[in-house]
Amino acid sequence: MSSGLMTMGVAYVVRVAVLRKVGFEATGLYQSAWTLGGLYVGFILQAMGADFYPRLTANANDDVVCNRLVNEQARVGLLLAGPGVIATLTFAPLVIALFYSTKFAAAVPILRWICLGTVLQVISWPMGFIIVAKAKQTIFFVCELAWTLVSLALAWVCISTFGLTGTGIAFFGSYVFHGFLIYIVVHRLSGFEWSIENKQTGILFLGLIAIVFCGFYILPFFVAIAVGVIAAVVSAIYSIRVLVKLVSVGQIAPILRKFLARCRLISPDTEASR
Repeated sequence: MSSGLMTMGVAYVVRVAVLRKVGFEATGLYQSAWTLGGLYVGFILQAMGADFYPRLTANANDDVVCNRLVNEQARVGLLLAGPGVIATLTFAPLVIALFYSTKFAAAVPILRWICLGTVLQVISWPMGFIIVAKAKQTIFFVCELAWTLVSLALAWVCISTFGLTGTGIAFFGSYVFHGFLIYIVVHRLSGFEWSIENKQTGILFLGLIAIVFCGFYILPFFVAIAVGVIAAVVSAIYSIRVLVKLVSVGQIAPILRKFLARCRLISPDTEASR
């Protein structure tokens, strides 16, 4: 409850800061970017709470199993979120126009920065569940309080310096801090370390995301779009191939199996044998 209240409090204070420092219209732009930025990743994070957390709690006293489950969940989360985030970065103007209107174009830079932060959310959330599963309430509260204070400080400084775009920069910065903090804490609690597979997957996706994000600041617009489309397609193909290996083909819905077989993302023989 305290964690939820702090998260809601940060969002409220940031909106008030935008209202007072930038203006009324800017508050609406920020809210639109905030809503869209968390829409896709929100489904993934909710799934973690519904499916992953009970399994982790059942093995909370076994550090080896606990750490393996967190690594597996983080990898699956990144494989699911990565292509969607890259696509959102690439088509941010279109996404804003479809859900709102072209008058909200000023929210595009904020949405892109928020997308960077949501990727770090997907990476850090599974680690944070270790603290909860081990019933370390005080440590959990202190970590959330630290994130809240850093978020508010970053929001105040970034909005004062960069204006409306500063809200997105602050969000991203807060989850950089959160990721490092949680990693240090869970490493001491359970000896958690990233697996080799997660390091490789993380380097791939974070590298693609960085290229696409920076492309819109250093490349011509249409060239940046082309780079983003290529990165989204490559990341989607990679994610599907890895996820298919992690999940039994029989667990995939028949209609999706046929689609994957036609795209040659799974063996046509495998589909025929079903």
